Amino acid sequence: MRWRCCRCGDANELPPPSGFDLGHMDVSGSEGQASSRDHTPDQAMMIYLSVTLLLDGLRRFLSGRARTYASSAVDSSFSLDFRREKRGTIATSHQGSLVHRSSAEEVAAAVFDAAEEFARTHLSELPADDAGRTDLEQSLAEFKKFLDQRD
Repeated sequence: MRWRCCRCGDANELPPPSGFDLGHMDVSGSEGQASSRDHTPDQAMMIYLSVTLLLDGLRRFLSGRARTYASSAVDSSFSLDFRREKRGTIATSHQGSLVHRSSAEEVAAAVFDAAEEFARTHLSELPADDAGRTDLEQSLAEFKKFLDQRD
């Protein structure tokens, strides 16, 4: 399973980058793909906040007993659905279409790796005191702690 998050726009845009910037999410799995790109209306999301919500919600879902979790992007109609199946398998869907089916560990690792890569690439563009930046940094730290406890 492969996840990718990116920020829209270029460095010459005004105003300067902030935690409210728009971006896209792409998910490729064994059964299909989901993307916030190329939709009408546009499904670009507040990417920093959406990645934070995905990390926090997925962490709670995977550590709990709920059967389903719906992750909705901030300021967008894009969403992903996670469903717990037999023997710990997680089915990831978008708009009712299966994207991937795998272990909880694989889903967690794929989302965390994509979020870390996004942060490595884009967090330095934000001011140190930007709320979107600090929230994402905290969510990454909490998700890493969650992963470490599962090992």
